[in-house]
Amino acid sequence: MQQHLTASHFFGMIFLLMTGFTGSAQEAFEVSVDRNSVRTGEQVQVTFTLKNIKRNIDAPDIEGLKLLFGPSTSNSTSIFNGTRTSERTYTFTYQVTSKSNITVPAFELRGSKSPLKSKAFTIQVTPRGQTSKGGGQRDLGNVACIIEASKRNVHIGEPLTVSFKIFNRANNLDVRNYTIPETPGFWKETVETSEPRWEPQIISGKRYNVATVRTMVLFPQQTGTLIIDGFDLVGYMRTSFFDGQNVTASADPIKITVTPLPEPIPRSFLGSFGRLRVSAEQSQRECSTNEAITLDLTFSGEGNIKFIQDPDLNWPGEFEVFDPEVIDRVKITENGETGSRTFRYVVIPRAPGDYAMPLPSGQWFNWRTNAYSTLNANPLKLSVNRNDSAAAGPVNYNAKTDVQVLNQDINFIHTEWSGPCLPKTRWDLRKPLTASLLAIGPMLFGLSAWVRRRRNEWEQNPKSARKRKARQNVRKELRAARNQVNTPNAFYPALGSGLEQYLLAKLEWNSSQMQRDALLVELQTHVPNLVASWKTLLDDLDLARYAPAQVLQPNDMLQKAESLVSETEKAWNA
Repeated sequence: MQQHLTASHFFGMIFLLMTGFTGSAQEAFEVSVDRNSVRTGEQVQVTFTLKNIKRNIDAPDIEGLKLLFGPSTSNSTSIFNGTRTSERTYTFTYQVTSKSNITVPAFELRGSKSPLKSKAFTIQVTPRGQTSKGGGQRDLGNVACIIEASKRNVHIGEPLTVSFKIFNRANNLDVRNYTIPETPGFWKETVETSEPRWEPQIISGKRYNVATVRTMVLFPQQTGTLIIDGFDLVGYMRTSFFDGQNVTASADPIKITVTPLPEPIPRSFLGSFGRLRVSAEQSQRECSTNEAITLDLTFSGEGNIKFIQDPDLNWPGEFEVFDPEVIDRVKITENGETGSRTFRYVVIPRAPGDYAMPLPSGQWFNWRTNAYSTLNANPLKLSVNRNDSAAAGPVNYNAKTDVQVLNQDINFIHTEWSGPCLPKTRWDLRKPLTASLLAIGPMLFGLSAWVRRRRNEWEQNPKSARKRKARQNVRKELRAARNQVNTPNAFYPALGSGLEQYLLAKLEWNSSQMQRDALLVELQTHVPNLVASWKTLLDDLDLARYAPAQVLQPNDMLQKAESLVSETEKAWNA
């Protein structure tokens, strides 16, 4: 038989799934008023808010207030990230009968697990005909930005927690933008938190929705009065479904007074901490020579553990020690920074014996007791046995100790040599021949360095490089033409082509720019006295291609070209 799933069954299953995978939020009980600056005879509403708990509330008697009517109730339920939250409110309307401030006491309510208690507060009352002064307390209004600091007076290096909060009495505020100020004079660490969300909080009897947008742990790095300022907010508050208004808020700056550490400061000062201890742990208590072990030095406590540097340790001279590996396990919360920093050393003993492992020492400032404390660690021993099976290797120490003379692993120098070699008298430095031979190497090195430097200077100067290239090319072309002296039909074209390439290189032209009129104009700029000679030579070379008998003989033409090139190099005006 087939069963059909009806709509009611479907939604019933969905409801069961939702209720099965949601949990209950924490219970809470709050008391608030609609306003906290009233006059005698005015009305004030007192609201009792119950979160995640079902109880009935009767109107309490409050001295200075007269009950008029109530309660009016409201209920709401929400599910966020699988957690169901319910809220029920009871609102009573009272008349102010007192002419002085009214104290609303703390009320207690029985919860499902433990009693719940509200916070007491004071209602500021102004007699009729007088202007309210607010009793010296600040009215946050509907929207406000607040910078809260866990401390206002600290020592240098002592951390404090700073929170940036938005207070909002409206249920329809849209936060568009906010700025987190810089913290000059502080080393800051940001506390990783989830996305900001509104949480209810009673301030002077008024109920606000509060969102913490940023929390930081600050470590002051300089003394004096440091100011944190610049926490601003831009938002949009809806006044109706189709309308609204922009709202802004700015936090008042806060001042942090940083005092210096007490004098005298210890020479081996490690920093400021709430707690600090060091522990040492080695991988082995006994080993053989040339066998590596590890030594872990762990600093743990409360404070800026990341400021602790590699300690200066006095290692035995027989140890080869490598730079340490730094391992941080630090946690940053709203309560500050705690954790540990470990320096892991790899140590290789090179000689047998019993050794005491070096341990760090020093003093640190305890901001909880305002006094200096000494760092202590339990001593460690290491027994090193001789490793007879392993071949003796070279000694290579990396420890920060003076060089020590050991009685093992020494390679002796042979002082008597019977093999072939030159007598010592042949290499007496006082003899001229010996001095000359020894000077050849430095002289050659200096000459090659000078040549290399001159070549680099030429290459870095484009004009000199082009000029040198032009001279090299024309010499090459003239040699090629000289080889064709006995063949006029090949000589004149070769000489003409070589001179044209020479002039192109001198003028930094390409072949497409080679026009006779433009060439003569440029030569007038660079060698005005030789323009006529160049025109005559080029014309003769053009004529020689068709009538060789009417121009100079190849040898004379070559001599004339070489002479003109030499004069051009001397007279060229760049």
